[in-house]
Amino acid sequence: MLKELKAGGDFAKLAEKNSDDPGSAKSGGELGWIGRGRTVPEFEKAAFSLGNGQTSDLVKSSYGFHIIRVEDKHDAHLKTLAEVKSEIEDKVKQQKTARATEVAANALLSQARTDGFDKAAAAKGQTAVTTEFFSRTDALPGLAANPQFMDAVFNEADKAPPDVVQVPQGYVVFQLLAVKPPATPTFEEIRSRVESEFKNERAGFLLQQKTQELSDRAKAGHDLKKAAKDLGATVKTSDLVLPDGQVPDIGSLSNASAIFSLQPGEISAPITAGGNGVVAQLLEKQAPTDQEFTEKKDGIRQSLLGAKQNDLFGLFVTNLRKDMEKSNRLKVNQEEMKNLTRKAGQEGS
Repeated sequence: MLKELKAGGDFAKLAEKNSDDPGSAKSGGELGWIGRGRTVPEFEKAAFSLGNGQTSDLVKSSYGFHIIRVEDKHDAHLKTLAEVKSEIEDKVKQQKTARATEVAANALLSQARTDGFDKAAAAKGQTAVTTEFFSRTDALPGLAANPQFMDAVFNEADKAPPDVVQVPQGYVVFQLLAVKPPATPTFEEIRSRVESEFKNERAGFLLQQKTQELSDRAKAGHDLKKAAKDLGATVKTSDLVLPDGQVPDIGSLSNASAIFSLQPGEISAPITAGGNGVVAQLLEKQAPTDQEFTEKKDGIRQSLLGAKQNDLFGLFVTNLRKDMEKSNRLKVNQEEMKNLTRKAGQEGS
């Protein structure tokens, strides 16, 4: 390809035909304006050493081999309002959404303290959910493993007034109705819970299978829309979002941090978010300003650490169960498991 270019070949046509980057191949290799610090060092060094209209030799980076052509360059400058207007609008939208959510949660809390939980929820078009007793390590419907919520509940006084806590998905208004000392329950006491957890686990496994199939098809064909259409999945495009932001129908991206390690055009592995199976394609990526990075880095670090801890705990529980089964300290009633699987299949059919 480099020989063809040096012999007068058309860069855009060659890129469209040969590039492995689905994000830029369709536009003839066009990447748009790139500032320093936006690409890997090898690419940046080569790109910024070229003059207008010049083409590089082969450049090797961790992503493969590149041939770079510089169309135009301009000096760094303070951006005008017109240049940053869209960015400002996106941030203002996110701030307004966050503020509106906070106001709505506080309004619900105030009404719950005055009129009671059920009446307040009904007035806001919501449904109050009463759970069974749960431990700090349990996962509740709609919240999954949520340390922020559990810390708030387990630090609450018995029968205290309703309270509110912020979680990655938004806000939860809750009230602690009773506290029960820890004790080992009988099987009959937790039978319905075991059945429910097994069905949820089975449903989660099937969701994971489908999401994996979607990811594999999309990557194989470099086309997420086609793969989604073939499997009956829905494709939606979001505005630019920060790592701790909210995406409609998905919720917080704090457990989907892998998206932010993708390059434009790349398709993600399966992601579980808010009870949904998600496969994402990164369309555009913007580096944070120094101020944004400073403000957000601690929160992002904690989110990534929490996600990693959850993964490690899940692995620990799986290995512990295998070890206990091998040493005959844990026995699984296979016949009952088959019955539960059969029931779950009948309910899902």
